[in-house]
Amino acid sequence: MNILDYAMQVEKEGEAQYRLMAERSNNPGMKKILIELADSEVEHYNVFHAIRENSNIPEINEAILPNVKKIFSGMKADNGVNANEIDQFRNAQLHEKSIQEFYLQKAEEVDAPSLKMMLLKIAEEEGKHYKVLGGLIDFLSRPEQWLEDAEWHQIDDY
Repeated sequence: MNILDYAMQVEKEGEAQYRLMAERSNNPGMKKILIELADSEVEHYNVFHAIRENSNIPEINEAILPNVKKIFSGMKADNGVNANEIDQFRNAQLHEKSIQEFYLQKAEEVDAPSLKMMLLKIAEEEGKHYKVLGGLIDFLSRPEQWLEDAEWHQIDDY
């Protein structure tokens, strides 16, 4: 399997996982964030598909962090959170980190400048997903303290 096929598969799996997590969540804000993450994975898939097909590469919506900040600011603590849910977010976060590292590694190995640029851009996006998931983990682990944090350091923009 070549890098583009593998990347498309990974992005498709990420989308499915985030949609499943959103479906299972009882917190409306969390659902919105997970759907944002799923939609972002679709965008990544579409970019890799376009590169593979030598067609026009679609733009990536880079507004995930500002969108998520708005959602976070309106979220309320949900006492129905369990350890299994937090573990799912931690696993998703680790997956985002490993995919980011994979894209960075492959960017160093490819010769095509356009592919290299897109791998680096999507690696940066995966890093944003990692931060978003970290914010969700913090929110689930300690919601009252997290909501009082006026600096929003968990999901700072770049």
